[in-house]
Parts: sequence; structure tokens; C-alpha cells
Amino acid sequence: MPEPAEPVRLRDQPFTLAHWGATLPERDITPEEANGPLSAKEQDELAECHRAIDNARSAQWLLGRALEIVRRRRLYRGDGSRTWPQYLAAEHDGMTEREARRLQEEWRLAKAVQDALGKPAPASHVRAMLAYAESTSDEQAARDYVMLRKAFEAGHVRLAAHQITARVTKALETAAAEKDPHNRRQAVALHWQEHHAPQPSIPSQAKSADNTSRAASPPKEAADPLVAATAAAEAALDRLNQALLDEDATARRAAVDAEHLQKRLRKVGRILAKVVVPADDIIDAEIIDDGPHS
Repeated sequence: MPEPAEPVRLRDQPFTLAHWGATLPERDITPEEANGPLSAKEQDELAECHRAIDNARSAQWLLGRALEIVRRRRLYRGDGSRTWPQYLAAEHDGMTEREARRLQEEWRLAKAVQDALGKPAPASHVRAMLAYAESTSDEQAARDYVMLRKAFEAGHVRLAAHQITARVTKALETAAAEKDPHNRRQAVALHWQEHHAPQPSIPSQAKSADNTSRAASPPKEAADPLVAATAAAEAALDRLNQALLDEDATARRAAVDAEHLQKRLRKVGRILAKVVVPADDIIDAEIIDDGPHS
């Protein structure tokens, strides 16, 4: 008689719907019903949803840690003949070696940031701080990221990845001439603390003009804001074309990031394609001057 087949071993599920208490409501809550601050029950539901979001972000760096364990211990070999690329293709839906390497490079910093911040940070923020961590340490980069983030939160301004990248670039440029690694690390951290702490350069609304000087100058016709917006869109298109030709960035970009960027660009294109520029319905030629009025 043939031997019974061994049961299929399912992987443990660390976080499923059974692990959390928030449930989908039968219908959307109306604005009239959602009146006033959150109740204790609603606060619990929101906390559960945030727990799921944090779990997803933590799972990203846990994946990098798991991949490093599998690679360094050669657990990928299976029956003894399977290679690392074959393991990635079979077990991780065709993940490339470059993407796996990126996840392994980032997980330590992501964990340090989570420990310092008290919750996981967006992957784009961690990636933007990676060069800073390589020049200092994961712990130093995590502390300085938290400082920067809290400064932006205090100013009620959203911190974006490109803003982090700009600050990291400036900090590294000042220490580029230092040959000694120890001195270079100190110079990078010192520049960050001097120029980005306690309050970094945060975009703020333009101050209104002084009432006296405004009263003294003759009133001017307000500029059409759509002209400036169109010029900004054209400049953004030029910048996009230049970025597409950046071969170094292309070589570093993972397939999953490229797909995400492609979707964002297509969304922007669909929005721009539907733009209709409104104008005053009164046609200048139809305004007839019937002479002086009494």
C-alpha cells in the first residue's frame, strides 16, 4: 500500500483578522452621527486599525531580517542543491537579488527607528536616512530622524522623504573632505545637530505685507494663480524627464518601487487630462460702452 502523504505544513500566520478586534461596519457613519470627539469604543477601533498599519510596516523590516538569516545560514539550499536566486524565485514570488539585498541593508535602521520613535516609520523615510546611517550609525541616524520628525510635527508640517534626502545630502557634503572615518562620523552628526536642531528649516506660510507699506503702494491686479501652477507643472515635467534619464537611479530602483511610481504617474496623468480651465462667461467684445452715466 502506498504510504500516506505527509500533511502540508502551513506557515504560522503572525497577524490575521483573528488577531484584532476592529470590524467593518454594516454601513458608513454619516457626518451627523460622527459628531464630537471619539468615544472610548471608537478610540479602541482606531487603535486596532493603527496596530494593523504598524504591523505592516514592521513586517517590511522583519522580512529583510528573515532574508538575511536565510542567506547567511544558507537555509535556502533545501535538498542541498537549491541556490539563493532559486529560493527567492520559488518562495518570494520571483523577488530579485537586488530587492532582497536592499531589504537586508535597511532592516537594522528600520528597527532602530522603530525603537526610538515608538512605532515603525514609512519605508521611504528609512531609505532616505540610509546614507546617513552608513556615515554614522543606525542608532545615531534613528535619533536624528526622530528629532527631525518631531520638529516638523511641532510646526504642523508633514515630513516627506525628499526633505529628509536633502538634509542628509547637506550633512554628508560638509564631511566629504574628512579622511578619517571617526572624524567624518563626528562631522556629519555635528552638522546635522547645528543646522537641523532643535528646529529644522520648515516651510511656512508667507507673512502678510506690512499694513503701512501696503496702504502706501497702489493696489495691483491679483496674478492669475493658474499661470504659476501651470509653470510649476511644466517645470515638474522637465524634472521628470531628467529623472527618467538617470541611469544610476534606474540601477538602484527595485521593480516594486518602479511599479508604484508608474501607478502614481498614471494617476497624475489622468487628473491632468480632465482639467478644464474656467473663464469669465462675459466676452470682452460684448461689453458696450453707452456713454457717460449721470
